[in-house]
Amino acid sequence: MNSGIWLYLQTSRWMPQQSGVQTCLTAIPLQPGRDLTDDARMGPALHRCAVGGAALGLLLLATPARAQDATPLPTFSLERLDPNPGLGPLTMGSGELLAPGALRISLLAHYQRRSLTVRNGPDEYPLVLSRSTGVVSLAVGVLPWLELQAQLPGVIHQSGADVSTVLSISPPSRSGLGAPRLAARLGLLGTSAPEAFHLALDLDVRLPVGGSGALARDQGVRGQGRLMMGKRWGPVAPALEVGVLLRRAVSTDSGVDSLNGVGNELRAGVGLTVGYALRAEVSALGAYSWRQQRTSGELLGGLRYAPARPWEFFALGGAGLGAEPGAPRYRVLAGFALLFDKPPPPPPEDIVYELVQGLPRAPAEPQLEPEPTPSEPPPPEPAKDEPVSETDSDGDGVVDVLDACIHERGTREHGGCPETGDSLVTLTRERLVLHGQVFFEVGATTLPGRSRVLDQVARVLLEHPEVERVVIEGHTDAEGSSASNQRLSLARAEAVREYLVRKGVPAHRLEARGLGARRPAGSNGTPAGRGENRRAELLLILGEPTSARTVPAPPPP
Repeated sequence: MNSGIWLYLQTSRWMPQQSGVQTCLTAIPLQPGRDLTDDARMGPALHRCAVGGAALGLLLLATPARAQDATPLPTFSLERLDPNPGLGPLTMGSGELLAPGALRISLLAHYQRRSLTVRNGPDEYPLVLSRSTGVVSLAVGVLPWLELQAQLPGVIHQSGADVSTVLSISPPSRSGLGAPRLAARLGLLGTSAPEAFHLALDLDVRLPVGGSGALARDQGVRGQGRLMMGKRWGPVAPALEVGVLLRRAVSTDSGVDSLNGVGNELRAGVGLTVGYALRAEVSALGAYSWRQQRTSGELLGGLRYAPARPWEFFALGGAGLGAEPGAPRYRVLAGFALLFDKPPPPPPEDIVYELVQGLPRAPAEPQLEPEPTPSEPPPPEPAKDEPVSETDSDGDGVVDVLDACIHERGTREHGGCPETGDSLVTLTRERLVLHGQVFFEVGATTLPGRSRVLDQVARVLLEHPEVERVVIEGHTDAEGSSASNQRLSLARAEAVREYLVRKGVPAHRLEARGLGARRPAGSNGTPAGRGENRRAELLLILGEPTSARTVPAPPPP
């Protein structure tokens, strides 16, 4: 290395393509009597030093000024998903209302990715890259046609790109309280029965309170009206809703297209839920901003599980489409809900709900015989076992009123039925007794196939018209929520009713009821006991026995 004195010059300049500062270091030897200004390397070095110093000074002076001139974000709500506090899908309503006095409380955590991206020419900046929120919801049934709801959202944490020096836009706050939501859901059509067609009008407002810098509320009062409807067919429950969102339009002077206009929207959604205690759910949501002429949509799917009353757990996820602010690239949410509802009213005390013990027949009023005169001896009493003017259509020795198989020859030991199998129905002069039950698999509402019990019940009902009406009761075990057990038990009772109608029993003589898990036949603590509880039972309402009647022939099998 050469010895001597060296002069080192460092120059720096801003490189916009690399978004950084380039530094250059130049070494010049110093010699006695040498004019530095004439040096071939000194001239360019001094020039670069002057240019770089000037550029660096301007950058240092301009950066604080641009940061101070950054425009704050307008106040508007970035959230596009409104969780359903009541019954129905999680992301929309189905028109079904909570029963009066019922209460549902839910808590969910929510994560979104790239929910707000701003564009400046060809460049894109994720202003809100990640966003975590939480929502506490409350719904209460007030009247058969009225349900009140309340929600309190909040931004737990959000982060994104700092564009204050690039686009002169201040970043949003990291967290903040959202706008409270108050709503009333009005039932327009349908009853409290889950299988009915439901139609409801949902009206809600969001109050302009909360953190203004966290994109969690609008500038003024925000209102929304939705018409929602739904129907359940066994485990399948579709839902549909349409509505309009009204809020104050906002814009910014930043020149960024995606922030220049957020306002009113037309919204629609369709959902489908399948299952009972364990349910799969999918929903599609869409919106159109007519002033900005922008569309957005989301597709969500997940699972819900109600292990025991009153608990329910759920998890959903999906992707978003469109350039509307708040439409994320994807979102996931999970949480739980508690449903407290009143049990169904108890049945009348004079009705017996026992499968193996039907209601007794109304006994014939006794005929008062005139007292015999002393000259005439009283007539001998007939033997108790001998029928009095009663017919035996099949000639098997069992009179029709006691014969469970009127058109087939049988034996007394089998209640008038053939000896090919055990009798599932026994008739006496006092009561009609059914032996056997109709069982269902876990969560199932369809019969496993042909039922010998129901076949013989249908034949007996056709041959004995004095049984005026049959109430079919569906029962479940204690697994699942009260609402899901109610729907499941009613669906099972309807399955038994349809089976008997197919066998020829008039539909007006059959009534289906769902009692859920209110009347267990066994212990819900054991698998065998829960199997006994998943059943259908028959309540027989008998009229006066007919002494002379025409017995119809049974339908073909």
